[in-house]
Amino acid sequence: MDRLDDLKTRIERVIAEFEDITQLLERNIADSEKAVSFGQVKEIEAFIVRLKKQGLPVPTELTELKIALFSRYEQHQEQIALCKQLQQSIRGFIKQETSRMPKRTQISEPDADHSSGRRPSNYEKPLGSKGYSNLEDYLIPVIKLMWSGLAHKEAFRKIAQKLDVRYNTVSSQCTRALDLTTDEFIRQVNSKSIVDLLERKYPDQYRRIKAELKP
Repeated sequence: MDRLDDLKTRIERVIAEFEDITQLLERNIADSEKAVSFGQVKEIEAFIVRLKKQGLPVPTELTELKIALFSRYEQHQEQIALCKQLQQSIRGFIKQETSRMPKRTQISEPDADHSSGRRPSNYEKPLGSKGYSNLEDYLIPVIKLMWSGLAHKEAFRKIAQKLDVRYNTVSSQCTRALDLTTDEFIRQVNSKSIVDLLERKYPDQYRRIKAELKP
């Protein structure tokens, strides 16, 4: 468990670092004071050329301005290139890793054996963060708390504290894991139709759902 927690911490650190870098690059790229077009540099350069052709002295300040603007232009272009490189690397990594991921085992539809509580041979217990069961540790406790009168946020918070996981983890296990939005989850819990959804989602746990979640 210590290794898993350490790995989780490292992943969260990488994600936070990635978000910081992305936001920094996007801010710098969008900063109008730092964004210099190549056209601006060329205009100053052309003006300097005209002055020289006319035999007029070129102000030192103008030459310095051209150099400064060109330097800012190059830096701006480098940041755009870095942002694109970062995005392409992430997309490439995700695409590569997605192709390596094993396909999820399909769970067969319930049959007569399931009514007795037997699990199919290809059953895989759905697990959430830290190895907790999505149904037993997240959904059922949250639904019970909400049925007892707690708002969904307070229910999520209580389970997060109990399991020592993040609030977002509980929220995700109760919504995205069921392909529901938060509002849809709340409506289904309040209307008790969530029970039917869980029975379809976890047919092998039919008896547990009926026993734990009596409408």
